[in-house]
Amino acid sequence: MPRKKRETPWLEQRDNGVFYAFWYDAENRRTRKCSLHTTDADTARTAFGQFLLNGKTIYDDGSDGLTVEACLESYLREHAAVKCADPSRQHDAAVHLKAFFADTLISDIDIPMSRAYAEARRSGEVGGGRRRANKAGSDSTIRRELNVLIAAANHAERWKRLTAAELPKVELPTVDDRRVAWLTREEVIRLFEESDGHLHRFIRIAYWTAGRKNSVQRLRLGQLNFEMGRIDLMPEGGRRTVKRKPIVPLYDELKPDLRWLIERLEDGDDRLFGRQDFYRPFRQLCKRLGFEDRSNPHILRHSRATHLLVKGVSIYDVAKLLGDTVSTVERTYGHHSSEFLAATTGEM
Repeated sequence: MPRKKRETPWLEQRDNGVFYAFWYDAENRRTRKCSLHTTDADTARTAFGQFLLNGKTIYDDGSDGLTVEACLESYLREHAAVKCADPSRQHDAAVHLKAFFADTLISDIDIPMSRAYAEARRSGEVGGGRRRANKAGSDSTIRRELNVLIAAANHAERWKRLTAAELPKVELPTVDDRRVAWLTREEVIRLFEESDGHLHRFIRIAYWTAGRKNSVQRLRLGQLNFEMGRIDLMPEGGRRTVKRKPIVPLYDELKPDLRWLIERLEDGDDRLFGRQDFYRPFRQLCKRLGFEDRSNPHILRHSRATHLLVKGVSIYDVAKLLGDTVSTVERTYGHHSSEFLAATTGEM
């Protein structure tokens, strides 16, 4: 039996903590809402009283406004799908953001709500998926997700769906880049020794080139130049983004691994690793070896950069290998650099 439609407006607090005034719009045959812009119950009751007194005006010119969900959908469709080389991270972030904020107006997002989202992600109340339900997010992940929300709001302003005054007030968790995780040389060698097949070659190539996971596992034969001794991590026709995919040396140490992969290419397929994804196999290997807390394949990139700087390689050369700016390398890894130590310890 369908629920009877309410004849009078009502006050309701949503999952995001904000109170709304709701009413049924008979002309358009749908329920509408108006944010009262508060999470405090007493303030909400006062605002709701004002809403009832001035309701006709609000009914006539009120607007549902731009919700977080609608804002993210437009951003993913109009920006991420067009400008981002791999929009999967933006999509993953949007899933979590929509699960928490849903139909919250983007203009209602403030610091208390930002903190509530961060806490929900840390506790696992929001997060995960079919394979990993209630998976807690780290502060770096939460920060990246909230940055997607900020980017979506800025996109909406550029497309004139929001005014500058309606932009959300977002607080980002603090992440200490100097605590970036990495593996020791001995631990990397153990990964080499305890892996085989395509996973073994993926680990070696990802470490030596300091390439990102997708750049390595999507390598094609045409990106290798044995004669000139280089690997172009940007595939032909690839989209240039702020996450640069540089040309890196084709180290002698990698030649046997690359030839092994080339010998096993399937007819008509020039992808060295086919369609394989090494995220889960790498995590399982790290867990077996006791590195569960450092089991994201990106750890290989961090480890390579750290090892080079500790060895005394110029921070400029490391930045070139990573395809990052010198300032980024200084901020993330600089404390490992002999140049950094000389600059910070050379004077009284």
